[in-house]
Amino acid sequence: MHLFARTALAAAILIVPCEAQDMIKKIGSAAGWDIFVNEKMGPGCVIARQNPNDGAQLLIGIDATADLRGYMAIYTKKPAKISQGEKLSVLFDVDGQQFTGVATGQEMEGFDGASVPFNNLDFIYDLAKKKKLTISAKGRDPLVVDLTGTDAAFKALRECQAAQKK
Repeated sequence: MHLFARTALAAAILIVPCEAQDMIKKIGSAAGWDIFVNEKMGPGCVIARQNPNDGAQLLIGIDATADLRGYMAIYTKKPAKISQGEKLSVLFDVDGQQFTGVATGQEMEGFDGASVPFNNLDFIYDLAKKKKLTISAKGRDPLVVDLTGTDAAFKALRECQAAQKK
């Protein structure tokens, strides 16, 4: 994984960077995605990769701190034009099927981005069967994520999370 990706993952998931190595452990890779366990999220598992088109870091994971829920987060070194805590309506187009959500802005030293929680884990797991995810918000360039071949990564995410329940 690129240094940018590791740094973004650590910053995105943890508020205190010095805890990152203890709280986030890489457990493998699948289909170009890195798989991590984040102890601070329940523990919850997360897959991450850098989008080849624009260098954005995409994270898809499970928050197991209470009832299981999923989240998707996108971080970039470029200004994301969203401030900490700002709410932004987003549209997810998954192979032509559209969903809406609300992203919350996050600013960390050197990175801007946002995360969107999902209360339906099937939304995340079902992405494995899809080919393209386009995320857009008014006044911003859409982010297109190629999902082809990610079955292995989503299978690994599911297996990782199942292993955390033991």
